Amino acid sequence: MSTKVAIELGKNYIKVAEGSFVGSININKFAEEQLKDNIIINDMNLEPNLFYETLGNIFLKNNFPKNNITFVLSGISNMIIRELVVPYLNEDKTFNLITFEARQYFPTSIENYVIDYKQLKVFNEGKTKKQKILLVALPKSLVEDIVTVTKKLGFKVKKIDIEPNTISKLVGLERRVRKEKDKELIMIVNIVRSYITVVIVNEDEIVLSKTFPNYDLERMFSEEEGSEAFIEYFYTYTINEIVENISKFYEFYKSREQDSKNLSKVYLMGEVCQHIDISDVLRTKINAEIVLLTELQSIDKKIIMTKSEVCNYSTTISGLI
Repeated sequence: MSTKVAIELGKNYIKVAEGSFVGSININKFAEEQLKDNIIINDMNLEPNLFYETLGNIFLKNNFPKNNITFVLSGISNMIIRELVVPYLNEDKTFNLITFEARQYFPTSIENYVIDYKQLKVFNEGKTKKQKILLVALPKSLVEDIVTVTKKLGFKVKKIDIEPNTISKLVGLERRVRKEKDKELIMIVNIVRSYITVVIVNEDEIVLSKTFPNYDLERMFSEEEGSEAFIEYFYTYTINEIVENISKFYEFYKSREQDSKNLSKVYLMGEVCQHIDISDVLRTKINAEIVLLTELQSIDKKIIMTKSEVCNYSTTISGLI
């Protein structure tokens, strides 16, 4: 059983989980470091010295292995994920074509992004053979900074992955373990203190994803829980703003996929779910079953994790799959 290490890198935190995956998820240990200063600057670059020092200290204190490492980049709002339909071509020609097609989606020069794609399906449209692909693009400078710092630390990085992809794999695994229906249209909502990521998945394939910064959540968590300021943020801004972002995103999806099947389930996950349950308010906007993922049946039954640990480390754990 090969031991893996997943590093979740967010704007101002690093979380690490060591474990393995063979049918179910086995977790050996986990650790995190929350910082006052940002490690990721404007979703484009790392603060290299802070990243080097913080990551090195976490590994040293917890004796994490330095090989077979997967990074999970979380809360990157300028990451681009788009579903495209293009003519069916070989791999090289497909990549060249989507690089050209993708220019319309980029806020700055395409040369500033690392592009990858995944073929979702091949189909015939009349006499023309076409393919549906998922385009993913990350800021090149961010990827290069991770590679540079981890090389200095002597890490062997196997993969740099993205939060929408890894949490989709985790929820897909969880659905199989729970023997839920396949071929459903579902939504995953990952609510963290500084952002919300929403992913729409159709038959285990991502079709759309977006990350929303949430500064009110961040301010709320800077206040003492139960204080007057905390409660004001909670009731005045937080729940309504979260639900409004989610429902607008779903309406956008429906407007461009008018023949799509109905949404079956919404899975809520992330550290904020242990403090805030948006289920009742969300039901007034979206007609679907709401599932709160505060317990993961896909984790080996010998592993005991509290509700708080599951909520806090669910994205990190997803990097082990």
